Amino acid sequence: MTRISVVDGAYASFDAAVPANLLGKEGYAVEQVGGARTVQLYTGNAPLLGWLYQKLEGDVAWTVRLAGKGGTVRCVAGGAIAAPPAYVKASAGGTMVLANSADKAHGVKVDPTGVSAANDFIEVHDAFQVVP
Repeated sequence: MTRISVVDGAYASFDAAVPANLLGKEGYAVEQVGGARTVQLYTGNAPLLGWLYQKLEGDVAWTVRLAGKGGTVRCVAGGAIAAPPAYVKASAGGTMVLANSADKAHGVKVDPTGVSAANDFIEVHDAFQVVP
C-alpha cells in the first residue's frame, strides 16, 4: 500500500521547483510540477494548484493557499480588472486577469477598490465556474 499525506485545510507546503523564481511572488498563482511535490508559477500547462502564501523561513518550501477551499484569497492583478464583481482567471506568470465569456474562471474579484491595475493586490472569492 502506498502512503500519502492528506491536507484537510486550506494551506499546504510545497517545495519550489526553482527557488529563486518564487521569491517576492506572494499572491501569485502556482501549479504543481508533474511527478513531484514542487510548485512553479502558473503557466497554464497544468491545473491551478493555488496561490503562494509565504515562504517557510530557511527552507525551499512554500505555504500554498490551495484553490477550491472557498473563502477569499489575496492575488496579484495582471492588468486592468473591472470593478467587482468581476470573473478572473490565472494567467501565465501567475497573475490574475479578467475572464471573458465562456472562460473557465478561477474566481470572482470581490474587493471594493474599483478597477484594478497590473500588480495591484486584489481579493478574489475562490470559486471555479464558467463565465456566462
